[in-house]
Amino acid sequence: MNSIWSETVNLKTFHSLDQNMTVDTAVIGGGLAGILTAYKLKEHGVESIILEAGEICSGQTKNTTAKITSQHGEIYDKITKYYGHELAAQYAAANENAIKEYEQIITQRNLECDFEKKDACLYSTEEENTLDREYMSASAAGIDCYMTEKTDLPIKITDALVFKNQAQFHPLKFVGGIIDDLKCFEHTAVTRIVGSTIYTKNARIEAKNIVIATHYPFINFPSYYFLRMSQERSYVAALEGKGVKLDGMYIGSGKESLSFRSYGDYILLGGGAHRTGVVPSKMPFDMLSEKAQELYPNHKITAKWSAQDCVTVDNIPYIGRFGDDNSNIFIATGFGKWGMTSSMVSAGIISGLICGSPPDYGEVFSPQRFKFAAARKNIFTNTKETVKGFSAHLKRANGELHNLPVGTAKEIKYKDKKAGAYRDENGRIYIVTLKCPHLKCKLNWNDSTKTWDCPCHGSRYSFKGELVDNPAQQSSILIAEEDGNAVN
Repeated sequence: MNSIWSETVNLKTFHSLDQNMTVDTAVIGGGLAGILTAYKLKEHGVESIILEAGEICSGQTKNTTAKITSQHGEIYDKITKYYGHELAAQYAAANENAIKEYEQIITQRNLECDFEKKDACLYSTEEENTLDREYMSASAAGIDCYMTEKTDLPIKITDALVFKNQAQFHPLKFVGGIIDDLKCFEHTAVTRIVGSTIYTKNARIEAKNIVIATHYPFINFPSYYFLRMSQERSYVAALEGKGVKLDGMYIGSGKESLSFRSYGDYILLGGGAHRTGVVPSKMPFDMLSEKAQELYPNHKITAKWSAQDCVTVDNIPYIGRFGDDNSNIFIATGFGKWGMTSSMVSAGIISGLICGSPPDYGEVFSPQRFKFAAARKNIFTNTKETVKGFSAHLKRANGELHNLPVGTAKEIKYKDKKAGAYRDENGRIYIVTLKCPHLKCKLNWNDSTKTWDCPCHGSRYSFKGELVDNPAQQSSILIAEEDGNAVN
């Protein structure tokens, strides 16, 4: 399930770090946020390296819909309500500035990355008008926007809020145009940080400043980020065809909304979001296939993929100093579905803090902020799912390997312990522990992605037991492999 981005670009590869180093700044995480942070530090004359556990942009960057927009759902009304007009204006300024910075980099470097200026539209299909307050809050925050009832969408809407002069692009083409200037090390997983020392399997790095841009922080203590965030899965289908006009980028208001954008002859249709580790009532890719047939019957699905979205309890990213006692460690996380602008925002804030010239919009993103009223709903949900994740270990697993169909998984009792089993297309059976290595919640099977997912904090493992998404750091949960023919 590769995205159209990863199918059309092969990024430069880098060797792993195998010797000790001393640097000014070490950026942990080779996604867009880490790359842009290193890029901006280089502009300021600061030496930095990027440490990536896998390959550059092998995580969420390659699985995005690549909308560069300050339109992040109904965020401005929420910030205004709980934090005030000034911080809502900061959020708007930061993200609008991010759009301009992308355009500036692309123009200055003459990058060919399919960058297009587009309007971004938040639409509603509900009879009750739910977008008026968001319109007023966004306008007051400084966004150039307007309300309309007309769109290019093939669905009936009640109203829509349009943000003008937003953008879209090919994210990996963009990265390919700036990565040559940066010092990167792939397959270099960080195992721990002690003071200003970073440890990997084969090397030790002394760094004056450390930036954690790993999507989800891999350090649990202090700051307890795992108590302040959750993770969600989202799904995309690329529909290929001609003759359909879709000018702009769209996302619906509400839990079961759809996302739309164009790319050449493709329409990218997104939806089916759900909390990681919580099994949806209907498989998201099945839902997208049905919607594609209904809305664009002359198009065919030529690619489909999914992404992991890290969400803070108040839906605003955490960008800044990692904690009160970690003045040399910085964090960028919790971007939700808006990683393109949030990556540029985090690069500006963190590089500014390191260089002593932070932008004036950093307060709204401060990791030290907390207002219970703004976070109440998500805190309740996170607590409920965590309790369920731990208590699920108490339920018995009565399944057996006998007659496990090809391409399916189930919970079994293996050597007197609960385990998960999956039979691949060759009949090979992979048996894994269902206890997440992160904080021991029970893993659940996601049939859409063929992974074992944690409902507590979002760690994911492949059916072979290989680590796919953090915060877990243990590379494998595999217990055993068996010949399926021998089992039957």
